[in-house]
Amino acid sequence: MASQPERLLVVDDDGETRDMLSRRLSRRGYAVDVAEDGETALAKIAKAHYDLVLLNQVMPGMGGLDLLRLLRATYSRDDLPVIMMAEAEQAGTLVEALDGGANDYVVTPADLPVMTARIAAHLSRAKSDREGREGEQPGSRAADDAWWEWDLVQGTMEFSPRWLAILGYSEGELRQLPEEWLTRLHPDDEARVREELREFIKNPEAAEFISEQRVCAKHRDYQWVLARATLARGEDGRPLRLAGTLTDIAVRMGADPLTGLGNRLLTLSRIDSAIKAASAGAARSFALLFVDLDGFKIMNDSYGHHTGDRILCEAAARIRGVAAELGVGASATVSRVMGDEFTVFLDGMETPQQAQELAERFAKRVVERIAEPTRIHGFKLPVSASVGVAVGPSDTVDPEDVIGDAELATSQAKEMGKNRWAVFEPKLRHRMRTRMATVHDLRRAIENRQLEAYYQPKVILKTGEIIGFEALLRWRHPKRGLIQPDDFIPLAEETGLIVPIGEWILQEACCQLKSWQNMFPSAPALSMNVNLSVKQLADPHLVQQVRAVLDKTGVVPGSLKLELTESGMLTDIQDAKDVLERLQSMNVGLKLDDFGTGYSSLNHLRQLHFDSLKIDRSFVARMSEDEESHAIVETMIKLAKAMGMTVVAEGIEEAEQLNELIRLGCEIGQGFYFSKPVEAAKAEKLLESAFGATV
Repeated sequence: MASQPERLLVVDDDGETRDMLSRRLSRRGYAVDVAEDGETALAKIAKAHYDLVLLNQVMPGMGGLDLLRLLRATYSRDDLPVIMMAEAEQAGTLVEALDGGANDYVVTPADLPVMTARIAAHLSRAKSDREGREGEQPGSRAADDAWWEWDLVQGTMEFSPRWLAILGYSEGELRQLPEEWLTRLHPDDEARVREELREFIKNPEAAEFISEQRVCAKHRDYQWVLARATLARGEDGRPLRLAGTLTDIAVRMGADPLTGLGNRLLTLSRIDSAIKAASAGAARSFALLFVDLDGFKIMNDSYGHHTGDRILCEAAARIRGVAAELGVGASATVSRVMGDEFTVFLDGMETPQQAQELAERFAKRVVERIAEPTRIHGFKLPVSASVGVAVGPSDTVDPEDVIGDAELATSQAKEMGKNRWAVFEPKLRHRMRTRMATVHDLRRAIENRQLEAYYQPKVILKTGEIIGFEALLRWRHPKRGLIQPDDFIPLAEETGLIVPIGEWILQEACCQLKSWQNMFPSAPALSMNVNLSVKQLADPHLVQQVRAVLDKTGVVPGSLKLELTESGMLTDIQDAKDVLERLQSMNVGLKLDDFGTGYSSLNHLRQLHFDSLKIDRSFVARMSEDEESHAIVETMIKLAKAMGMTVVAEGIEEAEQLNELIRLGCEIGQGFYFSKPVEAAKAEKLLESAFGATV
């Protein structure tokens, strides 16, 4: 019987680290689960079997050492190996972890080959120890066997923990009924398997039931399995019970059950063969394309998994169609390697130049074909793809690294705007290492108070009077100096660090606002605008955090204005509406930022009840020279006024822009014409100039 993939649990509060390790370790054949904190990890371990845990040493809340101590109270080093992960400056505490029961450790950012070697070594050692103990205590059917029993008299079915684990389930998640198995069969397999079962039960001469089939796992992918069973009959020949096993045969099938393409292991096998041939002196070059569907998760969540499966199958068909179109249908290996990610392996070219030329033509056509309209269930879905190309042989001898290089090129294509392709260059590896280092530095920036708030005044356009400020983030890096938000906010968004950063800037800005309100009592009711991230909007504690900051600083709720971008808030309109309504009930102001650059509809504007609208700087910058931009600005102002909203223009840099905005009826604005964003001390000087000496 084929062995099941070993299950790893990665416990780390850093989202990017979790995602990177999950992807890379999955590609090496492990079944990987993740947890963002100790509490979640404990809950997962209580419900499912894991072969090894990768545990971050330092995490908020329950730290890695705390979790390790709890695990060792139940599991020995052999029962559940634990490898600690720690940054270089935390290495001194690893002795405490080893004394506390850790099997090993790695220093992060980790060298992946070193990490995987240590994982394999500890898994092998633990397995040998377990097998030795089991050999001393022979018994009946082992608990780890993927067995099942179907009571044909009672109509019930029992599944072993290993049977459930093959499909991603834990004990108690499925009812003890045969339909839990049969209704999860692939639509193309269900009728056949039911008929095979009927024929087997009906035939008293049949010795064994054997059936290859695709079963829908918990993660919604279909998995190839082999079901085998024998039948027990009563003295009268009446069928009583089926007893059998389930084996994961995806490796053997080398196929993705949903799309009919190859799978990750098939791709790795092809790459490995090509690398070995080139190493042996063959004049052989190859190329790998890594295809990632843009925004698939949003469509999958919005339209449902069935529609998501249809999108994946359609994408698979189009990629295969490109192979046929370019005359390489017989030699190209097209696979779905994970979720919405596909690879195309092109082999047999004599030179790297030939391989790259073919790969680039292939990538260009894939981007074009995927972007063609996709209609499913009457919906026209906006599907596109980003493609990365890696050409070999190169300096790598590991097939996983070839996939990694192509994936880095795909990330480059996404950064360039998605719906395009890019070719791998060695400098991308350096960029990835730099990016991971930046994430680590950003985590420390929050702890070491390296973040700073800058303030840009908002003014009444007709008079120039200051009525408030917008708080803007800067990062004073100890080595790189002052870093602008465009260089770190997107990374903070991706990793989830924007949530603690957003909480910090909210607290800092409100403290500063209250101080200025006390210092300048003759000024009008000063207000403070703070940008709100989509990740913060999804945080269930957001409203509570805002209320706590207002209570702590003494700022009147109406003095705080939260700014949200169009595209960010509209990922889930109903959830956004619920949160924003709770904020509005507190009298907190809401401003729609960068209007005209996202995806808003008038219906969304009506539903969400913003009190002000900010015109994006790109339109303001072009309005004097571009008739279309001028018309857009004029329309926005009329729209906002018709909906009872205040209009704010950002990016005002010239007197001509100011005068035209006033003529069009815009009331409030900000920009370099009045002041660039400045430190708190300089903003205070602006207030002194406007309203006199401080109190």
